[in-house]
Amino acid sequence: MPWLPFLLLLLLLCVTAVVHTYVLYPLLVTWAAARRCKDRKEKPTVPSPLQWPAVDVLMAVHNEELVLAKKLDSLLGQDYPGALAFHIGNDRSTDRTSGILKEYDAAFPGRFHLRLNPERSGKPATINALAAGLSEARIFVLTDASVLLRSDTVTELVRPMLHNENIGVVDARMVHIGLEQAGISRLEDQYIGREVAVKQGESCLWQRMIGPFGGCWALRAEAFVPVPPNFLVDDFYLCMAAYEAGWLGVSSPLALAHEGVGQHLADEFRRKSRIGAGNWQNLVRFRHLWWPPWRDPLAFAFFSHKVLRWITPHLLLIGAACWVAVILLTGNYWAGLLLVVVTATAGITMVIEPALAFFGIHSTRVRALRYFAAMNLALLLGFFRFLNGISTNVWQPSHRHDNDG
Repeated sequence: MPWLPFLLLLLLLCVTAVVHTYVLYPLLVTWAAARRCKDRKEKPTVPSPLQWPAVDVLMAVHNEELVLAKKLDSLLGQDYPGALAFHIGNDRSTDRTSGILKEYDAAFPGRFHLRLNPERSGKPATINALAAGLSEARIFVLTDASVLLRSDTVTELVRPMLHNENIGVVDARMVHIGLEQAGISRLEDQYIGREVAVKQGESCLWQRMIGPFGGCWALRAEAFVPVPPNFLVDDFYLCMAAYEAGWLGVSSPLALAHEGVGQHLADEFRRKSRIGAGNWQNLVRFRHLWWPPWRDPLAFAFFSHKVLRWITPHLLLIGAACWVAVILLTGNYWAGLLLVVVTATAGITMVIEPALAFFGIHSTRVRALRYFAAMNLALLLGFFRFLNGISTNVWQPSHRHDNDG
């Protein structure tokens, strides 16, 4: 059986890669950061400059009538000490979004700079259009309509850039609202909470956290590179393009923003499938930043945190195929029995979890297994969408907390 050692090695590599990206790497980063950054948790003592840099808030909107007024109020409530302008691109909304924008523009003359796309363009193209012509001496804050800012969010996003002129990217810390017992909101919150911890660890260790939460983050205008047509995940592209040009990036634990957490598996499945296709665009575009993964800290972090996470569906399928091949070659009874048990458990979980929820029984472990399987299936479908070619990057707002749309 000359193929047996190869199959066993390939199976071991697949298992190790999945365990590394989901368990070992997060533990390593958070442990190392806790040791190195234990004395850096207080607000940095950065002298307030006589003139804070001008900030342009860039936001693309499409059919956001349920959340837009609250969002605009949170923008107007910013206590930023420097010049602050709001640039909003309306991507052909068909609800009351246009009317709400006009009402605020009339009530606060000069504060809002509105753009109506002549045709449906998508978020990246809208952001490109808003940024075009703005001064490179400014700082961009990119945000979504569903994310509500605290009064000091913009200030705390800019503050790290005052502390270090080489920092070109600053991410906010998302705080979820609308957690419920039913649905996937608590799993989403736990997942994002772990991501926050990992990104803060990467910020401490290497000053290059791997991608911002796209709902609210800051970018130096001179680091802005227009997003290519049809790219789906604009925030990750802009962040990696800034690193490619030599800028640093950190996550600010003091820049807090609130967002309704995802409630429905179907909505998150659709969103992650779309993101999965965009992930592959960025994986290919910035392949020189992550391969080989042992080249530098950025490559190691990119490969460990994102690349392995994005190819987990493929690793699971390859590992399963190797497992079946080993059973067929060796006829090992225990390996075959274990495969049957694992497959049956996964299948029963996918069926029984909705039934339990229907009767008001909420099992976190059962729901987590179903969530993990569904999200990796979404990533796999995103990969096939990438292979088929992406012809458009227009989007629909995702359902988050039911009370805010």
